[in-house]
Amino acid sequence: MALNPYAVKTLVLTSGERLPVLIALATGAPLFEPSVYVLSEIRATNRASNTIDQVLRSIMVLQLFLDSSGIDIEQRIRQSRVFRLSELDELVRHCKRPVADQLKRNSIPPSQKSVRRISGESVRLVQRQPAPTEVAGHTAANRIRVIRDYLDWLVRYHMARYHSGAAEGERLWNEWTSCKDALDARLPRHKGRNTVGQREGLQPQVAERLLNITSPTSPENPWKGEGTCIRNALLVRWFYEVGLRRGEVLNVKIPDINFQSEELTVVRRADDPEDPRKDQPLVKTRDRKIPLSPGLCKLTYEYITNTRRTTEGARLHPFLFIAMGTGAPLSLSAVNAIFAERRNAFNGEFDAVTPHVFATRGMIASRR
Repeated sequence: MALNPYAVKTLVLTSGERLPVLIALATGAPLFEPSVYVLSEIRATNRASNTIDQVLRSIMVLQLFLDSSGIDIEQRIRQSRVFRLSELDELVRHCKRPVADQLKRNSIPPSQKSVRRISGESVRLVQRQPAPTEVAGHTAANRIRVIRDYLDWLVRYHMARYHSGAAEGERLWNEWTSCKDALDARLPRHKGRNTVGQREGLQPQVAERLLNITSPTSPENPWKGEGTCIRNALLVRWFYEVGLRRGEVLNVKIPDINFQSEELTVVRRADDPEDPRKDQPLVKTRDRKIPLSPGLCKLTYEYITNTRRTTEGARLHPFLFIAMGTGAPLSLSAVNAIFAERRNAFNGEFDAVTPHVFATRGMIASRR
C-alpha cells in the first residue's frame, strides 16, 4: 500500500488557537489553496478546530483523487473545464472509501487491473479485486459536500485570477454548475437508523463488576503503579456517575469543581491558551452545572491532594486528570488506551464498555 503523501497537522498559535493545516509530507509545507480556503471561508466564520480538521481531511480525499487520476485542476479551470461525468463518478467512489483503501487501490499497477488472456484458451480472466470497504453513508455525504463547496470556492477564486472575459467566465461557470448539480445528485441518501444491535447503557451487574475490578485495592485491577490505579479508578467513576463525554471529562479544571456545594460547572473552552494538547478535548454542549455525589467529591479531593499534587509537572496547569509520568493534562488517546488495556485484560468481558456508552445513557448515580 502506498503511503499517504498528505497529512493534517495542528498548529498551536500563541493565542492558544488550534489551526489545522493540510501539508505535503514531501516538503512539510501547507498546500496553498486549501490553506487560503480554510482561512478565508471556514476559520473566518469562527468554526471549531475540529470542524476545520474534518474539512481538510475531505479536501485531502479530493487531492488523492486528483493525484491518482492525473488531473491538474488548476489547468482545467484555466481551460474553462472541470470534470467529466465519469470522473465525477470516480470521485464519488473515492469519497465512499476509507483513505487507506484509496491508497491501496491507487498503488495497484495498471497491468494487474487489466483483463488478461491465457495462452491457448479463449477464456478471458479478470483479476478481481475484493469488494471495497465503504465508510458510513453520512461520512461519504459530508465528504462530497465539503469537496463541492471547496471546488465552488476554487472555481470562483481562479475565475477572478484568470478569466477576465465575460464569455470565458460564463462558459466556466456553466461547466462548473453542471458538475455541482451532478455531485448533488450523487449524494448518498440518509436512511432511517437501524437500532438493532446498537450499544446501550451498562447493565447494573456489569457496572458493579467494572467498579469492583477498577478499584485501586482490587487484585484484578489491570493497571500498574499506585498513582495510575488511583487516577484510572477515579476516571472510570467520573464517566459512570457523571455521564460526560471524553472531551468534557478531560476539559475539567480543578476550579470547575465546587466541593462545598458538590457541583461541577461544565465550561466550553475552545482554543484555551492554558491547554498544551494539540488535540484539544472539547465540550460540544452548552455550559451547564451538574451535581456530584458526596462519594465522588471525596475521591476526587483525595486524588487531588494525595496523587495529583505529588506528581511533577501537574502544578503547571489546572486540569484535573493528568498523565502520571509527566503531570501533563491527560490526552484523548491516553483515555482510549486506558479503556483498551482494560478490555484486553478481561478477554472481551468489557468490550462494550466505552466512554461513549456512559455518555449515551447519562448514567448519573448521584441523581438516583
